[in-house]
Amino acid sequence: MTRRIKPAPRPRYQQTYPDTLATAEELRALGLRPSTSEPDAILEYAYKDRSGICALFDRGKAVHVTAAVEPS
Repeated sequence: MTRRIKPAPRPRYQQTYPDTLATAEELRALGLRPSTSEPDAILEYAYKDRSGICALFDRGKAVHVTAAVEPS
């Protein structure tokens, strides 16, 4: 029988978050990408008639996006 390890709780922010974190879209705009698929924190937002959650990633752990290599 395999035991599943419960992940550590992630910090949650509402409406705003520290400058050390960024959304995947913000990282892309800087030529970066998250170093992992697991978010470092969660943002809960509400805007007009919409609300939801968004993954936040540590800017310091982000890696540069490399150009795709064309197959030979």
